[in-house]
Amino acid sequence: MKRPFSARDHLPQDVYDVAGVRELDRLIIERMGDNGYELMSHAGEAAFATLLSRWPDVEHVCLLAGPGNNGGDAWVVAGLAKLHGVEVTLLTLGDLVVGDLNQPSSGSKDSSGAKESSAAQQARHFAEEQGVVAMAFSGELPVDADLLVDGLLGTGINALVQGEFAEAINAINAHAAEVLALDLPSGLHADSGRIMGACVEATQTITFIGLKTGLLTCDGPDVCGDIAFAVLNLSDKERAQVAARARRVSWDALQKSQQRLSARRGNSNKGHHGHALLVGGDLGFGGALSLAVEACARTGAGLTSCATRPDHLPVILSRRPECMVSGVHSGLELPPLLERATVVGCGPGLGRSSWSELLLQQVLLADHPAVLDADALNILSSPGWQSDFSERDVVLTPHPGEAAHMLHVSVGDIQNDRVAMARQLADRYRAVVVLKGQGTVIASPCGKLAICTDGNPGMASGGMGDVLTGVITALLAQGMNPWDAACYGVCIHSAAADLAVETAGQRGLLASDLMGYIRELVN
Repeated sequence: MKRPFSARDHLPQDVYDVAGVRELDRLIIERMGDNGYELMSHAGEAAFATLLSRWPDVEHVCLLAGPGNNGGDAWVVAGLAKLHGVEVTLLTLGDLVVGDLNQPSSGSKDSSGAKESSAAQQARHFAEEQGVVAMAFSGELPVDADLLVDGLLGTGINALVQGEFAEAINAINAHAAEVLALDLPSGLHADSGRIMGACVEATQTITFIGLKTGLLTCDGPDVCGDIAFAVLNLSDKERAQVAARARRVSWDALQKSQQRLSARRGNSNKGHHGHALLVGGDLGFGGALSLAVEACARTGAGLTSCATRPDHLPVILSRRPECMVSGVHSGLELPPLLERATVVGCGPGLGRSSWSELLLQQVLLADHPAVLDADALNILSSPGWQSDFSERDVVLTPHPGEAAHMLHVSVGDIQNDRVAMARQLADRYRAVVVLKGQGTVIASPCGKLAICTDGNPGMASGGMGDVLTGVITALLAQGMNPWDAACYGVCIHSAAADLAVETAGQRGLLASDLMGYIRELVN
């Protein structure tokens, strides 16, 4: 199954923060007899192999090296390129240390706070022995270079990129050549995926030892290009000593793990596959509920019903006559409908009127597994509403704006560290949380985290979240627990969107375009 981001499906499932990768580095170097240059050499060799694989006809490569270990990797690549007969231009930024390699480095700090380590000095000497002659970056890159290699900053950056490093990044992005980034694009925050003022826009990134969170969420996928991964010399024993921050999930990975809906027995009926009730659709918002209803039915709920404003009955019935549609004037009419259901999804088109609040009150009084989305979440964030679902199976599916309301912070705060914010939401509400967006983050109150690498920018259109609500509600109805339903539902939803854009492109993708692909995937 080909999708726009299918190349990422070769990536490992474990995702690490910077602290975790540094600990893995330390364990490897300790095993190698504290020889950091040996590990750097392996990184440079892996990067050069990726370079030759993607750009076998490269004639002139320009490398930009900072004074830290990321720059050391670039020096190794430069030396190998020279040995291979490729014309090499190596431009340096920051102060380099010249002298005895056995003495501690006294080089000045670059924008990431890194100094040139002994390993980076050895890498520089290796390149110089191959004939590489470095020059200080003067603001310009060679026009005839047909490939650029970014070895400027690495994973340690935690402040805005400024000065000559920002100038170099802008020069890289303005150049016509494609770009290979070492470990991650310079200027990208390795943990959050934020662009720190300026960031290299890479064609290909090769990342080492551990997959970094920032490559997969927020701005990361926009600037990393295709991702290659090199485990280097990490052993299984060493990997087991450091906990991953999150788990990468994708439709492909779920299929390989055999995690899927169980086959249906021939001697079954609609009652065996759950009865999902969708609640929402205030005046003018019936379309949102209609999308959730159809997605729920297409994902395989045995029975799908909905409660909405009476005005919307004709529209929903004409679109999906299989649904049992009830018009309700107030929340007092909802309990009989809840009694017949086994799972409830509330929020699509719900609105924030007194009618909306009364419906949500009844949903919260029930004990069914539930998916809460959209204005159900906005109402929940108001004073006096329930914020502890520890006694109930609940999935919350906020986009960044709704998440900001729920935590009483800004959208910028949410996007500054999506993984941390998803975890905070799960802790506060004691529910599984799906923080939607690029690199959707799934968090559980017991500490589990996952990041979905399916999906595409075409999904930035109205109604997509309503479809996701319907999908997850149907999976709960068919017996999945909240964590599995959230992970599986997010991947179905995103992979369906990837299939939908293959022939027609991303612009103009509608939420309703996903329905047939959802049915295909769940089967």
